Amino acid sequence: MSATSNYSLHKISYGPILFLYGSLLCGGSVFAMDGHDHGNAPASAVDLANVHSHGDTKGQVISATPIKELALPEGLSSAQSMAIDSAGRVWFTEKIGKNLAVYDPEKKAFAIHPLPSSWGKMGFSNITLGPDGDIWFTVTRWIEGAEEPHILGRFSPADGYFTKYAIPHNSIPEELTVDAKGAVWFFASNKNYLYRVDPKTFALKGYPIPTANGNPKSLAADQKGHIWFVESNANKIGEFDPELEVFHEHEVLTQFANLGKLSIDKHGKIWFVEVTANRIGVFSPEQKRFDEVIIPTPSSSPVALVNDDNGNVWFLEYKGNKVGVFNPETAIFHEYDIPSFGSLPANMAIDRKRSLLWFTQSATEAKRLGMISINEVLAESNMQNTASQTPSEEKSSDVSLSKWLASFIVIIGIATLGGWIARRSRKGGHS
Repeated sequence: MSATSNYSLHKISYGPILFLYGSLLCGGSVFAMDGHDHGNAPASAVDLANVHSHGDTKGQVISATPIKELALPEGLSSAQSMAIDSAGRVWFTEKIGKNLAVYDPEKKAFAIHPLPSSWGKMGFSNITLGPDGDIWFTVTRWIEGAEEPHILGRFSPADGYFTKYAIPHNSIPEELTVDAKGAVWFFASNKNYLYRVDPKTFALKGYPIPTANGNPKSLAADQKGHIWFVESNANKIGEFDPELEVFHEHEVLTQFANLGKLSIDKHGKIWFVEVTANRIGVFSPEQKRFDEVIIPTPSSSPVALVNDDNGNVWFLEYKGNKVGVFNPETAIFHEYDIPSFGSLPANMAIDRKRSLLWFTQSATEAKRLGMISINEVLAESNMQNTASQTPSEEKSSDVSLSKWLASFIVIIGIATLGGWIARRSRKGGHS
């Protein structure tokens, strides 16, 4: 009886002990996995295609906003289109108004240049800077029912003069850019053409875009002089070679992405926003390759982006009311809330000499410019990334040590209990 009783005790005792041992081991293992931070695992720019499915959780950091706001002077409505000249002066147009304004950060002063009354019932639309410092712009009708303006404009900061150029064929210029040679390129909102204005003769030439009704917009010139643009209705990135006068079109990965602004980085890669898809995309011309990444804030409606000299991609979230930055090397996002609620950020530009990012706020009540010090923000972000990784490594090490100690204690306990049971068994046998 005593042998059977000892055997029964042996069965009952080992079951819970083995369960406890297994629980400790498994629990330690799960805890160690939790303690390791997978969110900041590095990924190269060419791996963006693999990152996009994890974009909603990938290394997102939202910190106290570093954004500063500058109130516009009385008499100016909210800002819309923007450009920064070589002196660091911030030029912008009114969303509703007839003024071209400029802010000088050195003098901390605004200057306003109203469109001449002789131009009629129209106001500024989009602006861009030429290599000589002149500002080229398009206009929009000021009063509903007025005739659409077929005009391209130029403002010379040196003498304060406005020059008006009549555009033939009833074309209505809308978005525009100036290449390194001074040639002006623009789209007409009522034509599916890309137009070029010769900087010396001012002769106009139009090139029909292959895809009909593609809604071309957002022009930029690369280092080779090729002109890049998006076709939001056709879901394509367009490229025009001026020497061969040939178009190339590249279809974007995500369907119905609703492409917005594009920007070209120092390596010649074409970055663009996907407004409806809530993504940032990049096209590598050499490899003919697209990659995408999802913006962490859902339904943020990215509207504009620009590349800094460190390879980061800065973007505006129209509905998210944030400024975001994406590092392609680490695949990490940082997003910063704009202090003014519902500011509707619209356009952005970088003062590269001073490492400052400026952006417009188009909400009627905003009447502010936003500004971020890029160097300060990136330095703080690097500190946050380092701080978030170090405790994780220490915690993982501590967990591994705790797991080893727990296992050792359980093994010693089992050995001790086994010896005690053996002694009891021998005693029972002798009895």
